[in-house]
Amino acid sequence: MTGYYGRLLEAWMRELEAEVLQQLPEGFYREMSEYVSRLREQTRMLEHGTMRSRIALKEREYAERMLRELFNTRLRKIVSMEVEGVQVEASALQPEEKLFHSELRRILSEHVERLKSILLGRPPRIEAKQTAKGDYKVVRFLQAIPAIMGVDMKTYGPFKPEDVASIPLENAESLIRRGVAKEVEVSE
Repeated sequence: MTGYYGRLLEAWMRELEAEVLQQLPEGFYREMSEYVSRLREQTRMLEHGTMRSRIALKEREYAERMLRELFNTRLRKIVSMEVEGVQVEASALQPEEKLFHSELRRILSEHVERLKSILLGRPPRIEAKQTAKGDYKVVRFLQAIPAIMGVDMKTYGPFKPEDVASIPLENAESLIRRGVAKEVEVSE
């Protein structure tokens, strides 16, 4: 696994030292994901306390830390370049970063349009994602839970066992899957 570690170390060092986004090998994050997965399995399988397990654990800790720093450094560079109007080379982006970059450009474009409205003396249009009227589900709580933030950005709860509430569909389905709540059939 040292080949993986070396590639990660090299990519991490290059990214930290350079001001611009560095090119990563194709499939880099997928490869690193497999590497970390193998490290996790290896540390789980080795007898705890042995020199070999301690070395494997340290390798895993360093690899995870470098991946986190690499990922976050690249994220900061992408955001900074977009905000400053610097062209982000598509070839420097990994597939996992391309979607983020696309969404970031859309969000920044909307923000600039709001600024233009303000500068033209018109109040900016603010459109929050609205949940459709039928996108709520009535649930009965099976256990106590603290207040939750709904996908509609409203607070629901706290709830006690046997409380019944109408909450956004996505939140309801999540709570039902976790066994925290049960759907209540409502006739119209």
